[in-house]
Amino acid sequence: MSVQAKVEFLSKRTERPIYYASSAGRNAAHKIDQPMNIVSVEVDDARQRGDDGLRDEFGQHPSGFELLEFPTAVGNFLDQSQIETVYESEIENFLKTVTGCYRVHIFDHTVRASDPELREIKNIREPAYLVHTDYTSNSGFVCLQENLGEEADTLAQGRFQIINVWRPLVDPVEDFPLALCDARSLTTEDLVDTERRAPNHIGEIQLALHDPRQHWYFYSHMRPPEVLLFKTFDSIDGGVHPCSIHSAIRLPDAPPDARPRESVETRAFVFYR
Repeated sequence: MSVQAKVEFLSKRTERPIYYASSAGRNAAHKIDQPMNIVSVEVDDARQRGDDGLRDEFGQHPSGFELLEFPTAVGNFLDQSQIETVYESEIENFLKTVTGCYRVHIFDHTVRASDPELREIKNIREPAYLVHTDYTSNSGFVCLQENLGEEADTLAQGRFQIINVWRPLVDPVEDFPLALCDARSLTTEDLVDTERRAPNHIGEIQLALHDPRQHWYFYSHMRPPEVLLFKTFDSIDGGVHPCSIHSAIRLPDAPPDARPRESVETRAFVFYR
């Protein structure tokens, strides 16, 4: 099964576009200082792809993403005490088992909702509706320094990754799933380093240019015991190796009464010997 979905790409390569991050609430929306293109792309249901048994040397799918079973004991992802005492321990054990890494450092949790009223009530952000990946070859190392300070230089001498653990909070996801591009169908020419401006931080992400050779996937009807695991940074080759770009998509066959999508994503460093 596949769907045609409209996604937002950078119109052309330009020197350092600026992405203005959204804030939480009803009117959450990003802004970009450059022209964007809305492109209709074919997005295949990854539940039906034939290479699910593939693993690279760190136990991950070479596409840069995969769906895994990962039940949780957390009942409220807006309860910081549950996140700190339950979920972070679950994430650490899960990532060590999946990747074989020796250390995990969790540094961010973000809850999102597609419905403006839910965003206002819960003070959370919107799904990300443009094609991007979260780090550049530079900002992955900067993020390491910001989060691990004096340890960063030593840790950067070994291989590390930044991994996103994305979980739906509705059962099932009927609209606005996360779509991801197979990293094997990307080249560095598809990616554009972009300044990311937020009220309390200036960093970098990568926006993307459309190429018809890119292969797009989503997982139909995701449920809360499932997570999408995908790489957003890999220090191999100095961090320039492409990771999966991604975007939320509107499903053309979504029912009119589809429940709003809610999700939680956790970002973590994983370190290898």
